[in-house]
Amino acid sequence: MSKAEAVAHLQAQIERNQRVADRIREIEPDLRGRLDTLQHWQRARLDATYADLRNDPRYRPACEFFLDELYGGRNVHERDQQLGRVVPVMRRFLPAHLLHAVGDAVRLQAVSLEFDLALAELLSSRSSLHQPDYAWAYRQHAAWEARADQIGLIRQLGELLDETVARPMVHRLIRLMHGPAVMAGFGALQGFLQRGLDAFARMGPADHFLDTIESRERAALEAMRAGADWPFEEWIGRGPEV
Repeated sequence: MSKAEAVAHLQAQIERNQRVADRIREIEPDLRGRLDTLQHWQRARLDATYADLRNDPRYRPACEFFLDELYGGRNVHERDQQLGRVVPVMRRFLPAHLLHAVGDAVRLQAVSLEFDLALAELLSSRSSLHQPDYAWAYRQHAAWEARADQIGLIRQLGELLDETVARPMVHRLIRLMHGPAVMAGFGALQGFLQRGLDAFARMGPADHFLDTIESRERAALEAMRAGADWPFEEWIGRGPEV
């Protein structure tokens, strides 16, 4: 992928993320409350599903980066505002593959937020939120292929980060950008990149981490598609209780 293509990809995903963020800001308070509850439940579900990875010091930073900041649907508004302003700077200093990785990270967050909003709307008719409610909403939404693509995007982004940390000069460049980035007003974005690269550098080979996430998420997705009410029972029992 050329640098121009990587920049176009990044800009398209920034615009997508901004659109979904605007939608979320405009929703009614009751739906916003349901969305907050759903995202809180999902983060508890992810925390429990991957407790074995989180409890291993090698994998904990990668869990926090991937599962909390991206896949968990957290709305990181400050970072996203900065991102739109600094694309010209990033284009000058970052290689094409890392620009593409940032674009994929923004895309994963946007996709996660879009799905969360759709599920929150479906779940607004339910008084509880447990695994059967969550699985029901998935079946009502029926975005099976898009959900599979979301899981595949986790793998793709992880592999890009794994490739990047194998290039010490690039990783060092991101670290050196910290001071200038803070002074220029995009410290949250620089910190996001550095946390991702530091997490993967500390982890070493990412195969086990990515294999574990992909296999469990795909197994749960297929279970829900097949009608299971407790798709995460294998890893977390009948939880999470939040």
